[in-house]
Formats: sequence, structure tokens, C-alpha cells
Amino acid sequence: MPTIGLTGNFGMGKSAVLKMFGKMGAFTYDIDSFVHSILKRPAIIKSIVNALGKSVISKRSLNKKRMAGLIFNDPEKRRALEKIIHPEVLKLLKQAEAKILKKDPKAIIVFEVPLLFEAGYEKHFDKTVVVYTNRKNAIKRLVRKGISKNESFSRMRAQMPISIKLKRSDYSINNNYSLKRTEKRVKRILFDLK
Repeated sequence: MPTIGLTGNFGMGKSAVLKMFGKMGAFTYDIDSFVHSILKRPAIIKSIVNALGKSVISKRSLNKKRMAGLIFNDPEKRRALEKIIHPEVLKLLKQAEAKILKKDPKAIIVFEVPLLFEAGYEKHFDKTVVVYTNRKNAIKRLVRKGISKNESFSRMRAQMPISIKLKRSDYSINNNYSLKRTEKRVKRILFDLK
């Protein structure tokens, strides 16, 4: 069965949609959890400090807030970080997929990958799904998570425009409406994939 890459920009509701896929029987993974485990590895920390500078280290671990401030405002530093992290993420993604498919060859697996197209990961998935909403809703969600409006705009500018992601995806989910409507769309996509 297919492996799906789920994406969208900041504040679009990707995580909520991932949970819906899970409730409907798909195996789900959030790539950010892979990144968190990768960022704890001493060799990775050393590489990141070499690439971004000592300001990103705090008490022997990475200060993610400082890193975010750097990478969302400096494309070169963002690319340097991505060169370190993306190969490791891909290894973990392939391991997770192989583990599930060994147990259940008919499984549908959905990976939430915020930078799916930016990182070139789309070629590793059978299908891609983009979750989108209007900018106002996205900003509201980010502010609820404690991210300032300025930081929200900065993060959004650092990502590929949603219009391009929509053109490149196999499926899209308009998350401007009710949860019930979003669930119906998720159900329809799963039905198409079976």
C-alpha cells in the first residue's frame, strides 16, 4: 500500500490532519519527532555548532529558539542546517517505513513532513497531500502556540509558497472549514488509496 507524505506550511493544521489519518487506520509519523532525536546526537550537535556558531549551544545542548531565529532569517544558515539534518531524517524515515511494511505489507503510512518539497523528499513517497488554510487562520494558530506574529511571518516567508506546493501535490485538504469537513476529505483520500 502507499506511503504518503503530508505537508503544508506553518499553522495550516498538518498535525490535526495527521491525527485524523491515524484515527482512520493509517500508521502515522511526525518527522519533527525524528528531528528532535537527531538533534540530541553529539556528532550532530558538533556539526551544527560548526555550521551555525556557538550561539546556538546552551548548557551542552542546542538552543532551538536561537537556532530558529538564525535559520528563518538567514537562508544560507538554513541550508547549512538542512545539509546536516536531512540525510539523517531520510534514514529514519526509511527505517520506520520498512519496520511497518514488514509487519503489515498492506499498511498505509502517513509521514508529516513540513519541508517535503523544499527538501526534495517527495520522490520517497507514493503520494503527497498538502494541507492548507488562509493566512489569517494560520497566524491565529501560531499565536495560540506562543509564536509571535512577526516570527510567524518570518517562518512563513522561509517556506515555499503554498500555491506551489498545491500544484506539486497529488491531493489537497482545505482546512479553512469545520473539522467534520476536513475528516470527510481525509476519509475520501484514504478510500482512493485503498
